[in-house]
Amino acid sequence: MDSCWYIDSDSFGNNNYWYIIVIVSAKNFIAVPQLIIGTIVYTIHYILRNTLDIYNWTLVRWYIADFLALIVCVPIFVNIQLFFNVRKKNYITFYEIIFYTLLFTILYEFICPFLLKRMTFDPLDIAFYLSGGISLYFSQKIKFN
Repeated sequence: MDSCWYIDSDSFGNNNYWYIIVIVSAKNFIAVPQLIIGTIVYTIHYILRNTLDIYNWTLVRWYIADFLALIVCVPIFVNIQLFFNVRKKNYITFYEIIFYTLLFTILYEFICPFLLKRMTFDPLDIAFYLSGGISLYFSQKIKFN
């Protein structure tokens, strides 16, 4: 059995909460270790960014989120496709890395700065999106046991 759905409800005071528990075999998904490691590193980055003033003056503060963007987001997008059987390929191709780099570039470097005054275009962001994507691509060759 590859996956199992279980729907249940709880009552807390006057509120009823419905939740769905999905148990899925991890063998069906890809880049899960990269997703987990990237999420942990981003969480540490987020905590440091909000707690240490000295951290906010480093280049790491400005570019680590850009480097981790594809490492965290692409596995989520691809695994959703695998989960809903939209995708058959169990591997992230280099063309997909280029596609997601272009997608993030258009969205976060062109559209968002146009709509939000606090965001600006930065060519280094694009370089870090691409370097994170390339790291994700090559890390698929590492066997995590």
